[in-house]
Amino acid sequence: MKYPLFLVPLAAVILSSPSLGQRLAPASSIKLGLRPVSYNVPMGQAVLTQFSLSNMTDESITLTVPRTQPAIPSPDSGLPISHVFSGGTVSGLSIATDAGRSWDEPAGYRAPEEAPILMIAPYSSVGVTIDLRARFAVLRGAGRYRVTWRPYAGAFGEESVVIHVGQLKRVEIMTDDGLMIVRLLYADAPLHVANFLELVDTGFYNGKVFHRVAQGYLIQGGCPRGDGTGIRPDGKRIPAEFNGHPMQKGTLAMALLEDDPDSGSCQFFICNTRHKDWDGRYTIFGELVGEDSFATLDRLMNTPADDTGRPLHPLYMRTVRIVDAPPDEVP
Repeated sequence: MKYPLFLVPLAAVILSSPSLGQRLAPASSIKLGLRPVSYNVPMGQAVLTQFSLSNMTDESITLTVPRTQPAIPSPDSGLPISHVFSGGTVSGLSIATDAGRSWDEPAGYRAPEEAPILMIAPYSSVGVTIDLRARFAVLRGAGRYRVTWRPYAGAFGEESVVIHVGQLKRVEIMTDDGLMIVRLLYADAPLHVANFLELVDTGFYNGKVFHRVAQGYLIQGGCPRGDGTGIRPDGKRIPAEFNGHPMQKGTLAMALLEDDPDSGSCQFFICNTRHKDWDGRYTIFGELVGEDSFATLDRLMNTPADDTGRPLHPLYMRTVRIVDAPPDEVP
């Protein structure tokens, strides 16, 4: 059964209320969400991106797709693909390069003649994750791409993010005791890897210290205050990405507040021994590689510290920089 067109105008935004009936809603009633799983994606990997719509009101909202005939709502949960690409005369999603070239026609998608009505309950959200690489062939090559989402012919404005596609990266941490090279676990902790690379790229860690040495167990650093109490200047937190990697010598993990698994920010620690009890309790996002890296870790671990674990002399990260990973490295 099709919904009569006069009940739900094309591209309409309707608030439904038992007391007030139906009426057009303001654009501010819906909040767009656009977030890549990782802002730094190795070539050949899926460019997974999350799209969401949030109802910011205390009433139900009904949405239809421009230039289509409204149909019975889809039984599938989540945000229908026709609503993601609900731009009107174009798809509503575009990919642009720094050189000014852009693409707005997703591969394998053809605007339907009719699309399901989408109903969003009060203060609720609906979303879907799409591999943009499968929809836009340009993302198969290296580059810096701006993704812009403007659904429903711009009825709710637009959201944009920048995604880097390129060769796998490593991170080098230069200390007064030597160099440590970090292999990043892109596939198992993409948000943490993206966060770490972002901070390294801005020079955040340069001149920071390892403020804690737990003899035989770990070293911890990356605090902007140098005492273990600081977070990123912008206050950003990273949700947990617990994975199956064991907590062992050379693993890099995100430091957390004791009672909040989603409190990761900028502080990290490097294990110096096997911590079986910590498996699955902290997000591991990297690991040291090379004998020289482990030798540097051993020297850092031998630094005298007071009863609180604070080194008796500063352990500086002189420079922390991003370098290309070997061509055969697995993400």
